[in-house]
Amino acid sequence: MDPSVTKATLKVLGLCMVLIFLVAAVTISVAVMMWHSEAVRMLQGCREQAANETSALGGRVAELERDVAELTGRLQEDAQKEKQLQRQLGQAKDEGRKLKATLLSCRERESTLSANVTALRNALAAIQLEGTDMDTRNIALQAELTQWQGKATEQELRLEEALQQHQASEAQRGQCEARQSELQRSM
Repeated sequence: MDPSVTKATLKVLGLCMVLIFLVAAVTISVAVMMWHSEAVRMLQGCREQAANETSALGGRVAELERDVAELTGRLQEDAQKEKQLQRQLGQAKDEGRKLKATLLSCRERESTLSANVTALRNALAAIQLEGTDMDTRNIALQAELTQWQGKATEQELRLEEALQQHQASEAQRGQCEARQSELQRSM
């Protein structure tokens, strides 16, 4: 082969290579540009999403700040309520101690009263027994009284008879004395 053909072939081959290289460079550039464009779109989407999320987070932060303020207010109210409840608990404990002392005193009184009630019940039982004995004695005394009343009636009758006899005797004695006086005068 002719050196000029070889040279021309080499030139054509060089130009083809350059052309292939240029096509490859353009293809890579286009690919890079497309990738870059896609990356820009993704970046834009990410920026928009970040802006939306930032806005949402800003709203959420504001809401959380309100919640924190509300919870802080509630916490302060709860702290005041807790202090108040602590005071009430202290008062309740004091009242509980007083009530416990009163309860112990009441239990002592109850024990004393229970002992007194038992003693009174025993005394009442003894009194009832004595009352039963007295009722029995009373019945016997009533019977005896009835007998004595009968005897007293008899004695009254005898006394009346004796008085009548005494009066009759006194009248006879008076008559006898009157006769004796008359006899003495007539003598």
